[in-house]
Amino acid sequence: MKLSILALGALLLAGCNKEIIDPQNTAIGSPGYNAAGLLANTANTVMVANYRDLDQQAAALQTAVGALAAAPTAATLDAARQAYRDARLPWENTEAFAFGPVSTLGLDAVLDTWPLNRVDLATLLASADPLTPASLARLDGGLQGYHPVEFLLFGKDAGKALADFTPREYQFLAASAQNLKANTARLLNAWVPGGGNFAATLATAGPGNAVYPKQKQAVQELLDGLTGPADELTNSKIETPLAKQSTEYEEAEYSQNSKAEFTANLAGIENIYNGRYGSAGTGAGFGALVVARNPTLDARFRQEVADAKAAINALPGRFDQAIIQNPAAVRAAQAKVRTVLNTLQNDCAPLVNAL
Repeated sequence: MKLSILALGALLLAGCNKEIIDPQNTAIGSPGYNAAGLLANTANTVMVANYRDLDQQAAALQTAVGALAAAPTAATLDAARQAYRDARLPWENTEAFAFGPVSTLGLDAVLDTWPLNRVDLATLLASADPLTPASLARLDGGLQGYHPVEFLLFGKDAGKALADFTPREYQFLAASAQNLKANTARLLNAWVPGGGNFAATLATAGPGNAVYPKQKQAVQELLDGLTGPADELTNSKIETPLAKQSTEYEEAEYSQNSKAEFTANLAGIENIYNGRYGSAGTGAGFGALVVARNPTLDARFRQEVADAKAAINALPGRFDQAIIQNPAAVRAAQAKVRTVLNTLQNDCAPLVNAL
């Protein structure tokens, strides 16, 4: 009798307007919504493809830095600097899904801690301590990852000359690039079959899944991932250096790569929303949920992201120049990014909450 009452209650709930994620293969547009295809495509093709690209670019950076250390010339320095810029873009894409192993394994901290502690870096370089991948891996995260490499390659305001490099700096750069590559490999391995296979964990959200026992939890994770870089870009990466009128608060201060990294953040949002990473991914992304529930919102959001990318790219000169010389243009671009953030928070979030 108790089971009958519970069953009756379930039927009554199903008859209400509240939308639920159906754990079965219910078609999009029915009273329930099955997110299995969305989650599987996003995890197995988009996210894994992004992490694979990240690891490949880290390998290219390791090779370029090794070549610079072995034969310092203007050409090898230019190549290493470009390899650094290239390696940053897939990382900035991944900020649209900064959950799972990148967090639980502490890899975010050892890849992208910022601001750089230049005092501790100078102390290390002035010491006789070993500079090997193994020794660096034992250091505080602030002395690992992208930003020490960036600072030593470019110097303050990207003004470092080849004559300014020291043997210890070359040694540190080579070891640091190897350490960075090892960590991107760990991150990729955590997502793929044969490793941690977190892609399968995300793709199979639902009953029996220890991390995401409900599909709604995984879809909420995607939304939180999309919201994170939009929020950080609006309220930190752009706002802080602009409000303080100082490049000291610019994350890509040394490489002067801010505009490219900002647009990579937005491209990462597009990738998860569209369910594609370059040529990878042909199925549903987060946008499949949006278009199924509100096609007008879907079209508007896609345009808002495109407008935000265009506004950042249109900033005159470098970002560090624009915050001083054209703050109104930076504010206008920031407003475009804030529109993306507001749509995610105010219009997309209710769609997930209603599942």
